[in-house]
Amino acid sequence: MREVKKYSLVQKLRYLLQLPKYRDTFIHNSNGDFIVSESCDPDAIIDRLLSSHKYNGMDMGIGLSFSEKFISEFMYAGFYITSDFLNYETLSFDFDPDKLDFFPLMSIWPIQTVLFFENLHISKSIRRIADRYELKVNNNFKTTLNKIIEHHGDIWITPPLKETLINLNEKNYRVKAVSFEVYKNGELAAGEVGIAAGKIYTSYSGFHSEPSAGSVQIALMLRYLKDNKYAFCNFGTDESPANNVYKRRFGCTYIDREDFIELWRKAREKPNELYFLQGGRT
Repeated sequence: MREVKKYSLVQKLRYLLQLPKYRDTFIHNSNGDFIVSESCDPDAIIDRLLSSHKYNGMDMGIGLSFSEKFISEFMYAGFYITSDFLNYETLSFDFDPDKLDFFPLMSIWPIQTVLFFENLHISKSIRRIADRYELKVNNNFKTTLNKIIEHHGDIWITPPLKETLINLNEKNYRVKAVSFEVYKNGELAAGEVGIAAGKIYTSYSGFHSEPSAGSVQIALMLRYLKDNKYAFCNFGTDESPANNVYKRRFGCTYIDREDFIELWRKAREKPNELYFLQGGRT
């Protein structure tokens, strides 16, 4: 009797998106979930999501590659990209996975949290201690990324996404992975990584090794972005009361995704010195 092959969910999805019917588009279900291949146009997907009647909540998609070219193009379009194990509960497509796999997760929220720099507010308590720290940009990206993973675990910065972020820091694509680090007495006290696209910076995740160092790092980073004429800082969305509070204290506001994408597409075209910055700068 001939043996029947079992295919993993990865293999099933990759096969499906090689079919002519789906090669240049994407699959989108009623829950706002979608699957995209490397041949998809990220801007076209954004436009379709914005115009879709299904687009009532957060849309979350999975990609079929961690290549830096693929990831960078979706970041450039305005997607916030994390990663996870893909299993039956991750997305609600009608597949029966027989294997866990890593996939990039591509999100765009109904409401985005952004900071326009005319609204930047740094509290007196942070200003009083800020001169104890030194800000450096891209001084030690890998160390900062590793400390973030040590601090938070690899829940969403999975091994393949970590490798992609390192490549986006070291190579030149339309987006640049960057780190903002603060040092106290020569020691790394806090830092974060994020993505620069034109004159937009998207904050991803950070760590701190002592009280208040994280707040100082954010304050000095925002001051740096303001001084270098960034259009805005993108903080993604608010999923917890704690995140909501600290972002609001710095002057963040909420805008809907249609306005966000309009602003994003204007600002991403502007030149960005972070694309060429290595080795740290204050």
